[in-house]
Amino acid sequence: MSAKPSTESRPDFTQLRALPRERWPRREQILCEAASLFAQRGYHGTSTRDIAEALGIRQPSLYNHYPSKLAILQDLCAYDIGVPEERVRWLAGAEASASARLYAAVSLDVEYCLEAPIDMRGLPDDLIREPGLESWNRRLRAWYGTVRALVREGVEEGELAPIDPEFARQAIWGVEWEVIRVSHGGRRRRAGSRPDDTATFLLRGLLADPGRVGEVRRAAAEVIAAYRAAT
Repeated sequence: MSAKPSTESRPDFTQLRALPRERWPRREQILCEAASLFAQRGYHGTSTRDIAEALGIRQPSLYNHYPSKLAILQDLCAYDIGVPEERVRWLAGAEASASARLYAAVSLDVEYCLEAPIDMRGLPDDLIREPGLESWNRRLRAWYGTVRALVREGVEEGELAPIDPEFARQAIWGVEWEVIRVSHGGRRRRAGSRPDDTATFLLRGLLADPGRVGEVRRAAAEVIAAYRAAT
């Protein structure tokens, strides 16, 4: 038995950050504790009893909100995959160079994960192969495909140095993941300069002319502003 993700009807991250955790809706409290435990113990090393105990409720009470651990994981995927995949699709269609759109994608990804009140570190790619997560697996592959397309476009336009788009995608993900792993720690915090630092570091390595990174950063700032205004 599983539950469909329903993030549209729930508070967004900005709203959650403004509230003490005990005032969050119970479903978000469950997601928060589950995400932290998945990051510490892994999905398969965490039971619904563990989640209920961490939250200070009885296991049957948890089932009033989520019928299974898989249902919790599905809602976490809506945050971890659904929101970023929609964002990169918007960025891919923005009026800007491929390098500026890629810079914006990296910066916004890191900001989103670092400022999320829910810990994203317990959702590695191999977990998405779990039975029942097929639709999220497709969304993840679509996300990857959009990033590869941005890299390919940048190479074809001569902005980015020749590189295999999948290798570039893996390198981007590897750096982002390490920044998030080291910086997040499950704490509620502001991202500070980390999103910009990460995007600058990665684009300097990908650009055909690394000296253009400041120009790309300024163009990306306009893309990010347009994204925020549109969403």
